[in-house]
Amino acid sequence: MGFLGPLIGAVGTFISSLGVFGKLALGIGLQLISSKIQKNRAKKAQQQAGGVQFERQYGENVSRQVALGRVGIAGHDVYVNTYGSANNYLQQVYALSDFPCDGLVKIWAGGKEVPLSDQGGGFYTVTSGDYAGRMSFQFYDGTQTSADAKLISGSNPGGRWTENHIGTGICYLVAYLTYNQEKLAQFPDFFFELRGARLYDPRRDSTAGGSGPHRWGDYSTYEFTENPVIMEYNYRRGFAVNGDVFLGMEMSPLDLPVDRYAIAANICDEITSYGPRYRCGVILDADLEHRDNIEGLMQSCGGIIVDNVDGSWPLIGTEQPIVEVITDDDLVTAEPVRFRRFKSMSDIVNSVQGTYPEPSNLWSPVGYDTQTDATQVALDRRSRDFKLDFPAVPYKAQANQLAAIYYKENRFERSAEIVLRPRFQTINGGDWIFWDSRNEKRRGIYMVSSRLIKPLGSDGPRNVALKLVERDGSIYDSVGVLPPVVPFPPGEPVYVNELPDYAVIPVIATGADGRTYPAFRVSWSTIVDPTVVTVEVRWRIKTEPTNIFTRSVAADANIAFVQEGIVSLTEYEFRYRLIVEGRAQPPATGWATVTSLDGGNADLEVGLNNLKQEVKDRFAELQQGLDDTRPLLEQILTNQPTLALVADEARRRLAVEVGNNRAAFDEQVVVVATELNALAEQITDVTVAVDDRFAQGRIRFTAAADQTGALARFSVQLRVTEGDAWNDSGFYLQIVDVGGDIQSEFAVMADRFVVLNPGDLDNNFLPMVFEDGELKLQIANIGLVRSGRLLSQNGKVDFDLNAGRLVFKS
Repeated sequence: MGFLGPLIGAVGTFISSLGVFGKLALGIGLQLISSKIQKNRAKKAQQQAGGVQFERQYGENVSRQVALGRVGIAGHDVYVNTYGSANNYLQQVYALSDFPCDGLVKIWAGGKEVPLSDQGGGFYTVTSGDYAGRMSFQFYDGTQTSADAKLISGSNPGGRWTENHIGTGICYLVAYLTYNQEKLAQFPDFFFELRGARLYDPRRDSTAGGSGPHRWGDYSTYEFTENPVIMEYNYRRGFAVNGDVFLGMEMSPLDLPVDRYAIAANICDEITSYGPRYRCGVILDADLEHRDNIEGLMQSCGGIIVDNVDGSWPLIGTEQPIVEVITDDDLVTAEPVRFRRFKSMSDIVNSVQGTYPEPSNLWSPVGYDTQTDATQVALDRRSRDFKLDFPAVPYKAQANQLAAIYYKENRFERSAEIVLRPRFQTINGGDWIFWDSRNEKRRGIYMVSSRLIKPLGSDGPRNVALKLVERDGSIYDSVGVLPPVVPFPPGEPVYVNELPDYAVIPVIATGADGRTYPAFRVSWSTIVDPTVVTVEVRWRIKTEPTNIFTRSVAADANIAFVQEGIVSLTEYEFRYRLIVEGRAQPPATGWATVTSLDGGNADLEVGLNNLKQEVKDRFAELQQGLDDTRPLLEQILTNQPTLALVADEARRRLAVEVGNNRAAFDEQVVVVATELNALAEQITDVTVAVDDRFAQGRIRFTAAADQTGALARFSVQLRVTEGDAWNDSGFYLQIVDVGGDIQSEFAVMADRFVVLNPGDLDNNFLPMVFEDGELKLQIANIGLVRSGRLLSQNGKVDFDLNAGRLVFKS
């Protein structure tokens, strides 16, 4: 029973990233999304304190934890005892927190909330339902001074629980159960909701510059709070029982300026349409690094940690006043100005989505509202989604607000490093300044992310070196969120496993060129089940069952038009599958046969459409490689099956940089072999960046002997950007194995494709050109022409071959 043993613990090492070394810098919380993207690239294990613990813990090798705010927890199973006639009575003890808690809120048994009747003194009985009279609970908040009498008297054999088993400082709960063959024949899984520890608030301590009875070290004066800044302050001071600091940093209060903490805590307590601006429910863990515990707190309030020689304190997500206006004349001319107009495209997102724990749904993760901007998605030319969960925020409205803040913060891209004259030494980290630059690209509002006072020396006075990141008050505007909605009504929900009024109807579609095509319309009525998010429609030619097409449609769309792979007067089979969240996936339906209409054209469109999609997918795959910054060997190993393999690589790199201008060359060669396949690949990259212009070129050669996909491929890719506009071009040659049939392919992606005979440069022959969706050539010598329609250049002769009609116009 480790939870009752001596409270052994030690303060964790003060990690270097939180240290202070004579310079001021913003740490945890700065540029949160970009920081997490970098961690993902490095494949760092993501550990962060959250407010829910679904897995019950067992054994004595369990880390020390402290619950703060409103949390959901399965607990640490520390003691089981049966006694009485035929062992009809069972006692179960759950440790919930290694520090006193404010109170018990709810209990679930077997996934259903148990109706509790408070009998006083922390004792609760169940007075209704299946467990009435058969289940009761005793809650100990951690301030108890004596052992549980029932555990002592019922211990079997005697002495397993004695008067010395008090559990001082431990918040725990005892479940008492009486066996019943019909109602309580097996032990149910329990889950608990708590109000976590009461905390010291320096704002309420009249001896520390505040006003009130709070006194550090006297738990009886503390109060329950969900304020993340107060939680962070207590963590830095450290959590102790009987003088043993077992969790936290044990920092001196002199290094935690009360005035700055009071400002941050007051911002969190500001009342909004959804209650206090920022609240938190978290289970701090002694096995996590300080950074991971503090990051969980700061993420719940849009906070940034300031580390300075004067101490450490948080800055909270809200608009700040402009403290200084600087001009270009304030810069030290002898020092370089490093300015970055744009972030790397790989660091930009245009959609933030994720989950938060919903207490009304048994603390299960529920999606908050996706934060995005259709205009920015269009400018980026593709979606750049980022998953950002808020495990310590049990309030949907607040999760929406935080997601909006981090999304908008990510879209402000400018940053700079400058050196100012000594008179600006009063500028601090976290301050907002306005740079009234003569260069329009640099002019704007910035936040100081780092400040360094340069030492006095031969190079002159003590100038001020600043690192700046772009900021704007609009980042913190309200998103107009609604109160959280419980995903399911009380009671057992009724799920939909089939589409209402599902129908597949053959239709004729007309393209932009006036030509007609066979198609199908798939439709259904409104789906009332909120767990259904997508309808996956599949279809195939009845005589070709292995060639299956798939389309995913939003459940609320109610209709989908299908044209891919559809030819005239052909039998097709359709089926669908509902994609759901929060429950088991229902099976796909059976195949249903429907015959397409006569579109009036040959099967040309089908082949071209299929080829277009295949080539489009191939170019998308190649272009994705330009965004993948991982080394080539890591990319290849990621895509290889888990088999014993031998690999080797070689690499050459050159790079030069002058100011904001940069040029680089990178060549990678990798060879990989396993018992089943072998692969060799070479990539040569050249990149240049000048101000806001960026150009990239890549040559890639691949040879594989795994008999799947491309056996050999040679590709050239080009990419150029100016501002937010991207232009891509390229081509590839490949030999592929298609079901045992070896085929070669040459594809080009360009706005204009030109073929010119070098022997005809001095003659009158014009080149063959494909541009603007048309093939243009001067002379064609064709043995056989297959066409649906012939139209003269002046539009006066129209020969509709499919309809057998020739029209002359004057």
